[in-house]
Amino acid sequence: MKITIPLRGSDFEEDYSSYKLFIKEIVLHSNNQSLINLIDDDAIPEQNERPRIEKLNFEIYEGNHYYENEPEFATALKEKHDFFKTQFIHEYLIINLVPKENEISIDEFTIWSINRFLTRLNFLINLTYSTNVDFMYGVAYSNDNTFIGKTDIILSSNMYCYEHSRKMGWPKIRNNTLTETIEWFEKYGIHSDHRSKNNLHRAINAFSRLFGNLNKKDSADLFWIMLGIESLLVKGNQNITSQFKEKSILILGEPKDYKRKLNKLYEYRSKLIHGGFDIFPRQFTDYQNFEAEYGDYVSFALSILIALIRELIHRQKTTFEFELKLIE
Repeated sequence: MKITIPLRGSDFEEDYSSYKLFIKEIVLHSNNQSLINLIDDDAIPEQNERPRIEKLNFEIYEGNHYYENEPEFATALKEKHDFFKTQFIHEYLIINLVPKENEISIDEFTIWSINRFLTRLNFLINLTYSTNVDFMYGVAYSNDNTFIGKTDIILSSNMYCYEHSRKMGWPKIRNNTLTETIEWFEKYGIHSDHRSKNNLHRAINAFSRLFGNLNKKDSADLFWIMLGIESLLVKGNQNITSQFKEKSILILGEPKDYKRKLNKLYEYRSKLIHGGFDIFPRQFTDYQNFEAEYGDYVSFALSILIALIRELIHRQKTTFEFELKLIE
């Protein structure tokens, strides 16, 4: 079957190099069995279950309507399906998927299962690169050109955390490779759908909560982000704020101009979780200011979470280790 997905990257020019790295690397992972295991439903390594996907080939096509070089297939799909938009699209990801013989028939590959595969793939991509990579509405067709269905739109607001990091000058966020991400999951025998098994996996699963479609609400995003950060930096229930500040600075460096904001982030988190806010109702005219402040703290916290996750994946570790030393 062939799955065609319009791609959308960041609105910020500084993220383009990371997006181009993704474009370059994704095709190199065609038929990568380790990647297939991570996006397949039934591929659980410790149970020796065989995946349902035999082959998974990636292709990237570039072109845009305004530059008069839009790919012919994109024009044809746009004319056939109203939801298939090409206006601001410059790249298309085409996935050729072959089911494993005697394991599953092509008829069993419903659009629901395809969307589950795509959700895991998109998550792994955004876990790796310092840019958002959004999947817009796409299409899935069988080899005999029968329309299987419309693929989901998968979005995130990651781009704002990278912009926030640049604006603040902290934290510096590592740009990993997809190979590093795949190797980390494989090293610890973890599937992308598993319940968390260690500190980093808990943080990664919290990060996965930030992806969704156009109807996704971001009201719980800060909760999940802080849960992820605390799983990496905090032990026990004592001195949570000081542990968060001290360890994040040790790992990521000290934020020169925004150390005060680091303090305020935790104050904001505490008020939000423990009901310390006096807030207006949604229909009140000042609600937009509350949303803007909330969005700013989400971007700040997310930049910290992603920086911590990427650092551990790069080191192929599951946790940061600290030791107490007496200075004589």
